[in-house]
Amino acid sequence: MPATPFMPVPTPKTKAMLALEENLDSILHLLNVSRHEMVVLRAQSARLTTFVGKNCDIAKKSHSVKPVLVKLSRSLDRFSKSLDTRIERVQTITLWQVVMLVTCVEAYLQDVLTAAASVDPELMSKSEQHAPYADVIGATSLEALANELRARWARGWLSDGGPTRWIARLGKMGARGYPKDLGPRLERFWGIRHVVVHAAGVATADFVKRHPNVVKAPGDRVRVNHHDYKKFVDAFRDFVEPTDGYFLVRYPAMLAVPTAPAK
Repeated sequence: MPATPFMPVPTPKTKAMLALEENLDSILHLLNVSRHEMVVLRAQSARLTTFVGKNCDIAKKSHSVKPVLVKLSRSLDRFSKSLDTRIERVQTITLWQVVMLVTCVEAYLQDVLTAAASVDPELMSKSEQHAPYADVIGATSLEALANELRARWARGWLSDGGPTRWIARLGKMGARGYPKDLGPRLERFWGIRHVVVHAAGVATADFVKRHPNVVKAPGDRVRVNHHDYKKFVDAFRDFVEPTDGYFLVRYPAMLAVPTAPAK
């Protein structure tokens, strides 16, 4: 009797998590661009190595070495400029991947809190949300108005601090499973996002004070290498997975059923 093929059971997720995953798929396109740049760079390096080897052989056999040296010098100069350009592209792409990931985490948290408030009104019972008269008469329905108030509450929840504060508040609500050092690990990349967006990626004195191991001094340009980015992805996962699991356990009605991909 043939063995029954193993079918992995999909991990339960909220609608907010499904939206986050779709955004991550888009961010992966940038990662592919970075990989393409490195592939092209390796190809150029291989061609240059071959070119230098051939011309060195020619120089050994020729009585006139100067023309060969001039040719080599030009090739090396072109390669150097191409190298600098491609490295700059990869570094820029990586920085903006951090910006987008941070923004996606914030959007996820706002969405999941808004959804939780729609299931449990007690979550925002003490928020004293008020709807201006213009919002009341402009709302298409009472539910639409309620959704706006929930989203407004969730945005206020987010604006009260950063990752360390969020983790503490989620912990008080009952969420578990966050590593003890998760707050500082995430705060570093929230700081990088702020510097990229508000200071064109140049470290400010406040950034250096808060994150002394990222750059040496104010005025230095912030860089994120492959290892740093992996650390952020790991921290990102350590935050969203326990968070989504907590809300699903507390509010099973938040479970989303993923739709089948279009054929």
